[in-house]
Amino acid sequence: METDIPLREVMVREVVKGDRDLTVLEAAKLMRRHKVDSIIVVDREEPVGIVTEGDIISELVSKDIKSSTVKLKDIMTTPLVTASPNDRVSVIAKKMAKGRIRKMPVIEDGKLVGIVADVDILSVSSEINSILTELIEMNVERETLHVEGESVDQGICEKCGSFSHYLVMKGGLMVCESCKDELEMAGEE
Repeated sequence: METDIPLREVMVREVVKGDRDLTVLEAAKLMRRHKVDSIIVVDREEPVGIVTEGDIISELVSKDIKSSTVKLKDIMTTPLVTASPNDRVSVIAKKMAKGRIRKMPVIEDGKLVGIVADVDILSVSSEINSILTELIEMNVERETLHVEGESVDQGICEKCGSFSHYLVMKGGLMVCESCKDELEMAGEE
């Protein structure tokens, strides 16, 4: 499959939405019920923000704040970066990588029609993997990653080429957990 396909081919059409005045506790229950890790925040059905599990952890759990006391509007990421269902997957992949965006709502005629995640795009084609690898290599500031074994966020493993939420510098490469273990075992032999 080529990367110059419209986003509508890879987007997920079922999107979990929550009113901006919904509590984080209520939103978390909705997310759990629908088995998703994000919720699109709406104001009178208009998408205005997004809240992810990561937002909940960093804004509430890590600060020991009770989730029933905070509303989605208080922790949502806004303004919302969106795409159109006719946008090309390759263009959106680059936009997401550059902006470090993992989830992007898809809007058509002012209405929320879907959502696309980094993993949806990665599953499209091995060619996208090459594009994302190049972008990550361009954007990673290696001077901050000189310490062997230092952990960074997410990206493409430079050894196996798969996407990982946890990368570490090992042997001069940014690698996933399993490749790190392989490199360590090879070094012991």
